[in-house]
Amino acid sequence: MDHTITRRNVARLPLISLATAALLLGVAGCATSSASETDDESATSAGYPVSIDNCGADLSIESEPQSVLTIGTSALSLLDAAGAADRIVARSGEFGAALPEGMSVDLSGVEIVDPSDPTTEKIVGANADVVVGYGLFNSTDEDLAASGITNIVIDGECSHDAALTDSTDFEAIFADIERFGTVFDTSDVAAENVAALQAELDELEADASAAADKSAAVIYYFSPASSLSARGGQGIANDILARAGMSNVYAAEPSVYLETNIETLLDADPEVIVIAYGLYGEDFDTAKALFSAEPGTSDLTAVKNGAIIGVLASDLAPDPDAIRGLRTVIDSAATLSE
Repeated sequence: MDHTITRRNVARLPLISLATAALLLGVAGCATSSASETDDESATSAGYPVSIDNCGADLSIESEPQSVLTIGTSALSLLDAAGAADRIVARSGEFGAALPEGMSVDLSGVEIVDPSDPTTEKIVGANADVVVGYGLFNSTDEDLAASGITNIVIDGECSHDAALTDSTDFEAIFADIERFGTVFDTSDVAAENVAALQAELDELEADASAAADKSAAVIYYFSPASSLSARGGQGIANDILARAGMSNVYAAEPSVYLETNIETLLDADPEVIVIAYGLYGEDFDTAKALFSAEPGTSDLTAVKNGAIIGVLASDLAPDPDAIRGLRTVIDSAATLSE
């Protein structure tokens, strides 16, 4: 994507013409002064630099980013809701997962520079102004800063680098959309989308009665060879269960993601099991078969009652798609209650 002419560059074009005309008239000094004053006004109206919170640290964005490298699918959904998905020039960290549904911008043709965690070299090679995603595992903020690249971490993914002090809920997701609206000067679009998402959330909560007072667990496998994992009390999955009227058996765990085992699940014996699938491209049946192969699963109350729900893992992430995840849980719970 060619970003040679940006909004700020276009704003400066008349200034160049004015300065040239003034030189021809022999009043170069006055023209220089006028151009300088207009430049100052243009910079002020642009509203930069802006300061945002980035996982507990103040981060200054010096100018409006024109190009983005994303890490993970949540970055795609958040930027789309913020009105900045058209700035995405490269993708990474999606591990084979499908693109989020309902995107307003077609990103299928955008290059994936690395399906997993990108290195500094690959990030720099993407020629992006900023990185937006779940954090860095094969690079550092310092390495990127040396190349003039800013790393912005999704609010609900800050626990990858430090312990979360607050739980991630829908309000935090909406605040993150507004934060990206500030970064990309798209606050009007962000506010409009947040209002629509809030209205949808309110409507869903009004219908969330079928699963009232049931215990549940959200479990997943990061890969076919990985051990059983679950969602703890500080992630959006916990808020989804709560809004659907369920109690998370792992709610007391002060984390978003945690490794667990069949023994702890048997001890908790949830009435409903939610399987988050699609993390590495697998479908629900594949994920369910992997879970069923765990010794002892047939003794679980949820398994005996057939109370197993499948939800796309990308719909249980800290981004707008969590609304769809909540809808799936509510609708599936209603089916179980019939």
